[in-house]
Amino acid sequence: MATLARGLVCLLTLTLVATPVVLRAQAKDLTPFQSTVYNVTFGYPKKDWIAVPAAGGNIALVMHKKAEASLALDYQVLRVALAPDEIDDTFKEIEVEALTQRAPHARVGASELTEMSGRKVVIIRYGAAGLTGDLDVTQYSVVEGAALYRLTCAVARAKARQHATVCDSAAQSMVIAAS
Repeated sequence: MATLARGLVCLLTLTLVATPVVLRAQAKDLTPFQSTVYNVTFGYPKKDWIAVPAAGGNIALVMHKKAEASLALDYQVLRVALAPDEIDDTFKEIEVEALTQRAPHARVGASELTEMSGRKVVIIRYGAAGLTGDLDVTQYSVVEGAALYRLTCAVARAKARQHATVCDSAAQSMVIAAS
């Protein structure tokens, strides 16, 4: 019994010690974007990605150097602050409807309510026409009180596999500071 307990303590200790190393390794490959005005930070790949001036309501815009993909972050103040339990399937449907109003030609493929980094997130995957061809787009909607952040990742369909992890990595790295 004592050997089993010692083994579990060693395993738990190794897990707790090893986890920060893995997280640091992931963060090491990301360049942080931080906005103190909007209380948000997220990471984007260091290699071959550049921040460009944001426009059209975005607070951040990051592009792949060969224009194969982009990350855009926008911010909206909600009329009413939402508690975590109010971010539900109804909120997901509202986000899908808002997307179809903003981008009527978007072809919504799937939407889901999930959790990332301890926060409820609405993920909407859709197709759209881009300047150089079809795009696979993923929108991550995250709420903190009355602040709604939408991180949108657009990837040229021909390069979707190459950039598959960029979208999720950026969304998972998002940190929203309490205001």
